[in-house]
Amino acid sequence: MRASAHLGSEKAVEMTEVNGRLVEGVVANLPMFRQASRAHLADVTRHARAVHAPRGEIVCRRNDPMPGLYAVAFGLVKLSLGDDPGDEKVLRLVGPGETFGEAVAFLERPCPVNATALTDTLLVMIPSGPLFALIERDARFARSLIASLSQRMHALVADVEASALRTGLQRVAAYLESLTEPGPALGSANVRLPATKTVIAARLGVTKETFSRLLRELSDLGLVEVTRRDIALLDRDRLAAVARGAARAAAEA
Repeated sequence: MRASAHLGSEKAVEMTEVNGRLVEGVVANLPMFRQASRAHLADVTRHARAVHAPRGEIVCRRNDPMPGLYAVAFGLVKLSLGDDPGDEKVLRLVGPGETFGEAVAFLERPCPVNATALTDTLLVMIPSGPLFALIERDARFARSLIASLSQRMHALVADVEASALRTGLQRVAAYLESLTEPGPALGSANVRLPATKTVIAARLGVTKETFSRLLRELSDLGLVEVTRRDIALLDRDRLAAVARGAARAAAEA
C-alpha cells in the first residue's frame, strides 16, 4: 500500500513537471510574450495552469466570468454567439499558438461569447493579476499586447466589411485563401478545413447548404477540387480574383 502511494506521488510530481514545462513553452511562444524578460515570463508562468477541454466541452459560457486569457496549446476552440446550432454566429476559430479573452480579462467583465472546444483541446489559462503586474513592469510587453489587440481589431473590421460588402462567393474564396501559407497567390495549394462545413458556414455567415453550393461553383470554375474537408486550390491567382470581386473575369480567364 505504501509502495503504491509512493508511486502515485512520484507520478503526480512527474505530471506537474511536464505540465510546468508545457505551460512555460506555450506562454513563451505567444507573440505578446516574446519581448518579455525571462524573469517576468517565469513569474507569469508560475501563475498559469493547463486546462484540458474534451471535444464539445464549453470552456466559457456567455455571461460567465473569465479568470484570465486563454492560449491554445493544441486543438481548436470556437467562439460563437447563440445557443441554437441552427442560428449560431461563429465569430472566430482559435487554433494552436493563438489566444482569446484578452479584452475581457483586462476589462474584468463577463465573457461575451460561448467558447467551445471543437476537438480534444489543451489550453493554458493565464490569470489577469500577473498580466496587470507585467504591464506595469515591462513596457515591451505592454507594446506587444497593444499590437496583439490592434491586430484583433483590424481582423474584426475585416470580418464586418466582408459580411456587409462581399458576396457569399467572395467570402468563401477569401476564406480558402486565408488557409494557405503566406505568400504570392500563385500556382496551386492543398488546404484542409479546420472544422466541419457546418461550423465554417456559420463562420462565413451562410448556411451549410449555401456553403456547399458555393464550393461547387468554385469547382465548376476550375478553381478548387473538394474531397470532404480536403480542398485543392487549383489556381490561387484566379481564386484571389474571385475574393476581390472579379468573379466574372476569373470565370472567363
